[in-house]
Amino acid sequence: MDWDISKTSLACSACNKEFDENQDVFSVLCDENEGFVRYDYCQGCQPAEEVPGQFSHWVTRIPPRNAPVRRFVDDEVILDLFRRLDGHDDSTKRNFRYVLALLLMRKKVLKFNEFRREAEGDVLLLQDRTTDSVHTVIDPSLSEEQIEKVTEEIGQILNTRL
Repeated sequence: MDWDISKTSLACSACNKEFDENQDVFSVLCDENEGFVRYDYCQGCQPAEEVPGQFSHWVTRIPPRNAPVRRFVDDEVILDLFRRLDGHDDSTKRNFRYVLALLLMRKKVLKFNEFRREAEGDVLLLQDRTTDSVHTVIDPSLSEEQIEKVTEEIGQILNTRL
């Protein structure tokens, strides 16, 4: 279940120029070889089109060197990742989506509607408060330790503490 996803790079993935403090960085998460890989670009190298294998993207800012760790991330970024993981059969991605669902419920973006036992296992029906749609999330029966590990991986991807 471990993914080796780096935090924000020190330099642009295209031109290798080192990022400066307070510089905006365009981050792209790509689905490669059954895992996620993160690429960071400076404004000059930011791709004009979607990168092959692109799964999600966002803009982040390089903090001042002695700044405290950023402890939040935009709910829309998390919700976008959650939605894009819908329908993936890979167990790692299913685990990732489940933990994102828990996080979004804690943030009150998703609301618990119903629990069902179905052929594929236990399922949560969650209402998306932004669109009023209902999402089906398979409960992979993760232990607390596994949930914590996936949460750390999400934090690494998004370069924040959750």
